[in-house]
Amino acid sequence: IQIFAITDAVARVNALLSGDVEMIADLDPKAIKQVESTQGIEVKSQSSGAYMGICIMLDKHPGINPDFVRGMKLLQRRDKIVKSLLKGHGTVGNDQPINAAYGADFCADLPIRAYDPDQAKHFLGKSGITSAEIQVAEVSPGITDAVLMWQRECSKIGFDLQVKRVPNDGFWGAVWMQTPINVTTWNMRPTATIMLDIAFAPDAPWNDTLWKDDRMGVLLKMAKSETDPGKRLEIQCEMQTLAHDGSGMIIPAHTNIVDAHSSKVKGIPNLALGNLGASEWPEFAWLEA
Repeated sequence: IQIFAITDAVARVNALLSGDVEMIADLDPKAIKQVESTQGIEVKSQSSGAYMGICIMLDKHPGINPDFVRGMKLLQRRDKIVKSLLKGHGTVGNDQPINAAYGADFCADLPIRAYDPDQAKHFLGKSGITSAEIQVAEVSPGITDAVLMWQRECSKIGFDLQVKRVPNDGFWGAVWMQTPINVTTWNMRPTATIMLDIAFAPDAPWNDTLWKDDRMGVLLKMAKSETDPGKRLEIQCEMQTLAHDGSGMIIPAHTNIVDAHSSKVKGIPNLALGNLGASEWPEFAWLEA
């Protein structure tokens, strides 16, 4: 087995189409039709709890202003991102990391945050903040286009959102959790509690927006020991609501795991936890002669 790192999305697709590689991860949504129409190549799309995220750091200006954060959350064209940017290979996000892929622990009663430019303008005006900058790398297929769409929505209400594109190389050390507004991507975890514990617990080192909520910490401890499904769902709903309302995380969409491979490759597992069968393909896949 030979594994190559091809960070450029176009070059990665071309490597597959030319036969230089048999499989690629993170197929660019814009290339899905091209790949599907190519004989001998297949698209593998798996529904998942993976998500693209926009991180507004709550310890830095402008994220220290809650009205600014609230206004920015109201300018997401969630349906359009899924339909137009992800080409339908995803689901609408709701600014908290748990979706229907997590099964019984998903709080389906939590209303989806609606696109509301009038309310966004109200809260941004209340904040007194008129401009901001986001640093974005294509860490998740479609995230750059989603940010540019967000920029256009900001401009419609007179807010100046400046988009600074940065390379993927070095992003996780120099930009993520370092600059005031940046982007992130997360694969799905085996359970909702694990996902919330890793990225939304008040003491979690990978808490993307440095959101500190003591009640979330208490609820996470309760969820880990609760065996009654009904009571656990109540805890989950409270935790997901807290994240939805209080954190600096904007989750416009959950993304399918979208990979592509030669038709000669067989046996890739159907797992929602990551690319190419949650990286378990070496154990199960084979190459047909």
